[in-house]
Amino acid sequence: MSEVSLSPSKLLRSGAFARLWWAGLVSSTGDWVTIFASLAVADSIAGGTGTVTLIVSRILPGLFFGAVVGVIADRVDRKKILLLSDIGRAAIVPALMFVSDLPTLVLINLVLEFLSLLGQSPRAAVIPRVVGPADIVTANSLSMGAAYGTIPIGAGLGFFLAALPELSFSGLIPEANADVAPAFLFDSVTFLLSAVIVATLPKLPIDRSDSSGDDGRFRESLRDLRVGVTFLWRNRSVRRVIVGMSTGLFGGGTVIVLGLPFVTEVLGADTRGFFAIVAALGLGAAVGVFLVSAYAPRDRRSAVFAGSLIATGVGLTAAALTDTVAGAAGWLIVMGLGAGSGYVMGLTELHEQVDDEMRGRVFAALFTLMRIGLFFSMMVAVPVRGFIAALALGPPFNGPNRVVLFMGGMIIVLAGLGAAWSARTFLSRPELSERAREALGEASWASGSYPGSSRKRSSAEQGRDRPEVEE
Repeated sequence: MSEVSLSPSKLLRSGAFARLWWAGLVSSTGDWVTIFASLAVADSIAGGTGTVTLIVSRILPGLFFGAVVGVIADRVDRKKILLLSDIGRAAIVPALMFVSDLPTLVLINLVLEFLSLLGQSPRAAVIPRVVGPADIVTANSLSMGAAYGTIPIGAGLGFFLAALPELSFSGLIPEANADVAPAFLFDSVTFLLSAVIVATLPKLPIDRSDSSGDDGRFRESLRDLRVGVTFLWRNRSVRRVIVGMSTGLFGGGTVIVLGLPFVTEVLGADTRGFFAIVAALGLGAAVGVFLVSAYAPRDRRSAVFAGSLIATGVGLTAAALTDTVAGAAGWLIVMGLGAGSGYVMGLTELHEQVDDEMRGRVFAALFTLMRIGLFFSMMVAVPVRGFIAALALGPPFNGPNRVVLFMGGMIIVLAGLGAAWSARTFLSRPELSERAREALGEASWASGSYPGSSRKRSSAEQGRDRPEVEE
């Protein structure tokens, strides 16, 4: 009899997943508050150059340390990693209040980004350990809401905190940072609260098939790194999900940077129009998450994932060609539907395809590339818009904002088509984990039939190859 899945409300009432989710929701909200406040500080210090430099500082840790983070997540109790991530950020974030130069701001953000990566992959990797197999899709849906649904919450809290009385600490805080100082203090508190919740979790050791002493620990870590890279390169289903989600987020990052200019300059609306299309995008994502949680078939995850990416790209490209807020909002609902369902299906496929001892490295690679794609698209969107503006394109591409958003949508469509092409044989010949292949091999030996053979072996043939058993 199949296991009955729990409703989202029941998953969030008790148990290890509920505590993990609430901790993630709190820390993610604080993380986005800090990102928006840091961008404001960078802009006040060095204008557009400061903003681009800060975004680059959010990319570099993933490039240099993403693989290392994955190895750590597969060798250390994941509860300890989560605690280190939260406590470390809680201690470092308040230092941003006192920053008055760009190099110091960049250095602090490099450390914060490393700690964010350190906490993100183990948080996702432990989900199959704290929920039943039937609840993985629902758990991933809830986790997506905690990670990305907090973006508008973080932005709104940033505006609210900036309106509070300014902090000076007897003149230690630079005048330009006085209005964002409360945001950094708030963020530090969220990380501390997240650490308190994480501390109530049970230990989360990794199910490893090997172990090493202190003398071999470094060599084993290097081996883990090599094995992880090889696994990502050879496993097509895992590679398809990581490339698809990373490329999709690269295209979608253009909305964060150019969404407001598109609404005001192209659609001729005010900030209320921008909030309307953001709400439409969020509504679509919520509906998409609900639909895949309730109705997505277990044996067609690859097809649903590819179709979701294509729908995301089509929604953005169509929205870029509209002339009204209502039209853009309608197509962004489609984009949200695809984005929400694609994110959940991608994470679920990874949870089902990857064993626990490899999961930290896989999710570290995924989140590293996703963050690199997001921040890199935010960095290049404005320069590309300037280049397009110099071309003075005519209808239907009036305005550089429209063109860049259209290009972002097409990138997502291509990622979806690539995922569909990669999955074309997976539907008929699914890839299996190493343990599943070993089990099938043992079953094949027992029955006398081997992959590629056209007949069942005779009992005499089986007896010749069967190992002798001592009586």
